[in-house]
Amino acid sequence: MWNKIVCVGAVLLLLSSCSSKKKLLKEAELKAQNELTIKDNTREAKKNSLRNLFLTNLNYTTFSGKAKMRLDLGKDNYDVTSNIRIEKDKRIWISISATLGIEVARVLITPDSVQILNKFQSEYMVKPFDYLYRFASPDLTFGNLQDLLLANLSVNLLADIDQVNFKQDSISVQLDGKLNELDFLYKLNNNNRPYQFRLAQLSKKQLLEANYGEYAMASGQEFPMLLKMIISDGRQEIKTEINFNKVTFNEPVEMPFSVSSRYKVIR
Repeated sequence: MWNKIVCVGAVLLLLSSCSSKKKLLKEAELKAQNELTIKDNTREAKKNSLRNLFLTNLNYTTFSGKAKMRLDLGKDNYDVTSNIRIEKDKRIWISISATLGIEVARVLITPDSVQILNKFQSEYMVKPFDYLYRFASPDLTFGNLQDLLLANLSVNLLADIDQVNFKQDSISVQLDGKLNELDFLYKLNNNNRPYQFRLAQLSKKQLLEANYGEYAMASGQEFPMLLKMIISDGRQEIKTEINFNKVTFNEPVEMPFSVSSRYKVIR
């Protein structure tokens, strides 16, 4: 059968070479136009996909969570209780308590500063927000920290659609790309909620990785009750496992933070 098709094709080609050339040129033009259309549609499809993915982000004004936390600092391991409270785009407040509920540390992060109250050693440290750049590039924002803790997709990381790569299979969606010197990666589950997030600045050997699990409904929203983090600056690695046992959204939160005169100030 294929031989007949080839022969017929050859005869037709000989009988109508001029018209075939015109047809081939026209087909080439149509193909080029189609490729442009497909490219545009792909870019538009990426935009639409991102819009839909952002709809799965948690919608909140405040967050409050209580959790069991394990800290691994090299050879030292600590099992503590933590309270994490967030006032969206304004403040992140963390209180850490050890055995018998005795508070040992308190942290307050704003878009401008990082304050740490070490009650165990009676020390108080205050740093500008860029203190956190030792673990990530200057592209890291306060909003990224909020999103990291609550498993939200960060708008600023995904803003440049041309720098975002999409991959999808039957069980997950992957988004990866680059923002200046910052590489990022999201892996999403079937409900388009992250189960892994990674930030890296390879030139400085900086890595921040978050793994999310045990999703459950909280205040009508899907929230990961388990968060495992790895933070590294090339010299030191910190591992944290946070198991939430109570979370609430959009309720009034208090963030007390006062420093008595007996504390040694470290700047």
